[in-house]
Formats: sequence, structure tokens, C-alpha cells
Amino acid sequence: MTEIHQVLVGAGQTDAITNMARVLREALRTLGQTEIYAQHPAPGVDDVLPLGQFPRDGSAGRTIVFHASGGDPDVFELLDSVAERIVLIFHNIAPAEQFDDVDPSRAEMLRLGWRELEQLHPKVCLAIADSKHNAKCLTAIGYEDVKVIAAGVDAYRLHRLTPDPAMWHRLGHEVHGPLLMYVGQSVPHKRPEVLVQMQYLLTRHVGRFPSLAMVGPPTVPVVNAAALEQARVLRVPGCLFYGQLTDSELAAVYRRADLFVTASMHEGLCIPILEAMAAGVPVVGRSVGALPDTVGDAGLLLPVDAGPEMFAEAVGELLDDESLRRRMAYQGRQRLRDFDEAAATAAFLDVLAGVV
Repeated sequence: MTEIHQVLVGAGQTDAITNMARVLREALRTLGQTEIYAQHPAPGVDDVLPLGQFPRDGSAGRTIVFHASGGDPDVFELLDSVAERIVLIFHNIAPAEQFDDVDPSRAEMLRLGWRELEQLHPKVCLAIADSKHNAKCLTAIGYEDVKVIAAGVDAYRLHRLTPDPAMWHRLGHEVHGPLLMYVGQSVPHKRPEVLVQMQYLLTRHVGRFPSLAMVGPPTVPVVNAAALEQARVLRVPGCLFYGQLTDSELAAVYRRADLFVTASMHEGLCIPILEAMAAGVPVVGRSVGALPDTVGDAGLLLPVDAGPEMFAEAVGELLDDESLRRRMAYQGRQRLRDFDEAAATAAFLDVLAGVV
């Protein structure tokens, strides 16, 4: 019986890469035995096995699907030592230099990730990137014939959920006026402080009074703390730091949102933006990384060096133009045709069949 196991560095209950692996697991079950293993599964993630339980029996007939997004010496040691063929799915690696001053150990793991990808190259029988941008990154370090498949991306995952009633009630009490939302980890290159400054300008100087919901785990605590402190010191009204939410809670925020905003300086794909499109929420961000290919005409992408002033101006214009927001919402759903989960899964299984 065919064995195809997925390996991740970390796994979380609501983590985007973990959710992609879960979607692929259902497809791989049609081929044979399959499990997901992770070196760092979060507490409560009981559908992913610890990497220490990976069976090291030297079977050359098995295939490992490795989801790469950072470095880890234990994961690399496993991949380098086993006889299995490796199928690489590359989700990009965040820019290490952004972490040097705030989290040096994480910066080193990110640099290690690139070195490990180069060393694993001879063992990789198939390389897949989930965006054209990520494919270019792999090509730059010597990979050839990289397939671009957004394998495991289910943009409508949250749209199909019933919004959490308690969260919906909370939003009704805490949100006043239009709702701007951001979803992502608190890490340096996401630049959450720019969104706080944008909200300050909108409410104090532009004469708009939206609420801003900041959603996501405080991955680098000092980044999250700095954004919170800035909002407190500037007395920015309407800043709602919700932290990590469940999927049904997040579905409620998407259902209530008017715009999705991100000041990120680097994106390999950005699943939250696809989920915003599925909810009919237009996007405002920077034209960086994979965002031009991901967003298309479903949002407004600003120059790479756009600051809070330009973000405030763009958000103000969109809040005033309902017809433009409706057009962007329509274009977002049209754009999602290129991210059809069934078609991507079929493409993934097709290329996988060539090596299994």
C-alpha cells in the first residue's frame, strides 16, 4: 500500500500551512496511508503526530511531502537521513533581517531554512510552490521545473462556517462605524504599527471613524506589545486587539468587515487575503512579494514604501466609494477561480503521480 506522509516544522489549530496539509491529507487518503508529522505541534493539535513518531524504517517506497517555511535542525536531520523521496511544497521563508533586532534566534532559523533547502535539493524529486513569487525564490537557489500549485488552499473554508454568536454579539458592542480588519501573526515584517498609525490619522485628522480589528497570534511578543503600547500612548480610538481567534470567531469578523488592510512588507501568498475575497471584502496592502498575483483587481495595492498617510488616504477613499468596494468584491470572487481548491488538489495529485 502506498505511503505518503507530510512533514511540517510547526503545526497549529488555525495555522494556514497546517490547514493546507489537512486538505491534502484528505486527498492523499485516496492513494494510501498518510499522516501529518510536525516537530512543534501546538497544544491541542491532536490530528498531527509528533515528528519523533515518524517511522524510520528506511523504506524507499514511501514519499515525504515536506512543507517548507523555515529552518529546523531536527526536521532537516530526519529528511536528510531517510531513504524516502521528498516532494517539496514551498510556502516561502520570511526575511531574516527583519527579525535580527527583535528575535535573533528566529532570524537564525530563517537563514537556516534557506541553507537546508539548498542541501536537500538532491533528494527532492518534485518541487511545488504555492505562488509564482515563491517559485522564483526556489529557482533563485537552483531548483528547476518548479510547479506552481496552490495545493491545499481552501479560500472558502471560513465562509462556509456559521459565525460564532458570542463574537458576533461582541462585534455589535465594540465596533462603531465601518470595520477594517487585519489577520496575521505579530512579526516584524507584517508592520502592525503602520496600521495603528493609519487608524490614528483616520480618526484624528481625516475625519473618518472606523474600527480596526487586529487578529492573530503574538508570535513575536515584543512586536505585538509595541503596537499595543503605541495605540495606548496615542489614544487611538477603535483599535481592537483580538489576538488568536477560533475559526468561527474569525468567520464573524470577516462577515462584519468592510475592508481588509495589511501593511506587510513580504508575502509568499497570504491566505487571509484569499479568505477576505471569499467574504467579499476588498483589500488594501502594499505591492510586495506575491500580493500582486494574489490580489489582482480585488483590492488596492500601494507602493512598497507607502506609509500610514497613504494607507489612511486609500482607506478613506474606499470607504467613501461604495460602488468601487462592490466592484472589488465582485472581482475578488472572480479572482478566486484561479484558486479553486478542487482543481488545485487534482493538479497536485497529477504531478505527484509522476513521482510516486
